[in-house]
Amino acid sequence: MMVQHALVGEIKLFEFYKTHIWPFQRRLVQKHLTPRCESCFLPESYSPLENGICQDCRTGEQQVETLTPADQGRMQAEFDSLIKSAMARPDIKYHVLLLFSGGKDSSYLLHEMRNRYKGIRILALTVDNTFMSPVAMENINAIIKNTGVEHIIYRPQARLMEKMFRYAFTHLNEKGCSGTVDQFDGDFFSDAARILAAQMNIPYILCGLSRDQVQNILNLDTFATKPETEAKKREQVAGIPLARIFDRHEMSHWWDGTAWPKEQRPRMLFPFFIWNLEESFIKSRVLDLNLMPRGDESPLITNSTLVPLMGIVDMIEFGYSSFEPEFARMVRLGKSCRKDWLYTFETLEYAARTGRLLGRSIDRILERLSLSKHDLGIKG
Repeated sequence: MMVQHALVGEIKLFEFYKTHIWPFQRRLVQKHLTPRCESCFLPESYSPLENGICQDCRTGEQQVETLTPADQGRMQAEFDSLIKSAMARPDIKYHVLLLFSGGKDSSYLLHEMRNRYKGIRILALTVDNTFMSPVAMENINAIIKNTGVEHIIYRPQARLMEKMFRYAFTHLNEKGCSGTVDQFDGDFFSDAARILAAQMNIPYILCGLSRDQVQNILNLDTFATKPETEAKKREQVAGIPLARIFDRHEMSHWWDGTAWPKEQRPRMLFPFFIWNLEESFIKSRVLDLNLMPRGDESPLITNSTLVPLMGIVDMIEFGYSSFEPEFARMVRLGKSCRKDWLYTFETLEYAARTGRLLGRSIDRILERLSLSKHDLGIKG
């Protein structure tokens, strides 16, 4: 836990540096920086620039809204029907299981579900991957205390998580850390929720992913997983067979839909796919409603303490962070602030290329993973 607290302190210094110092220093260190799109912020290492503009901004493909108001209305009616059908069941203790990370998205989702569906019984689930930010845990404890929502923390053995992340960091696919390390993390979270929901006969799992994340990470074109998908057994993540990493006992942590009767297989629902809220709107509502005790915390602070390492490894391996395309799409759609993410990824690139701004906590994280900076090509 001391490592996590130290890393949070270093991330806060990074945030201060990015906000107050980097706007001036960036002009002096251009030789360390890759040219970036003047419209979104994608680097030339990801997408060739023409007259300072990347291909996605030139084509405008990412700016096309794929859902009509009629589509949204239909999906909202379907979502309402699913929730109300669960609330009408006398045989279940909880109507939904809500994945609760302590960040702004899950905090706002919890608020909205309680506000929109009076009398709904929610069980909040926090999956602690043992690299969880202590700030997020403090937020979780405070929010749960204030709302009175019932809450479970699931914390697998640290050894299992270290084994999983060590393999992911050393076997990146073409999508980098976002498509490998983060994919393992997200799929593990989801499967832990599926197993708990099946055990407790909870029909639906709520997750705070945005529409863009649902479409581009999960490859779904709607707000809910299909029953036939939940009937399957997970055998691989990020193209990597799970049996290559985990023994027979450890495989029990992953979802096997074939082991459960049809009526006990939960479905995952993504309300933000329907609501399609801007990042700035969620931030402002979190502040206005005082949903998080510390206010509008940066996702770098409330997210996993592995995030800085993921960013550095991507910059070294690919010349850009694999999370950049996701946030660049949000900028093109007008859902995120360009300058904020531009400065974040520029500062990250500067740190990766020079070895500066890397705190000692990165070494401790690597030590937990039985890895060295040399193993991942990190300077310093």
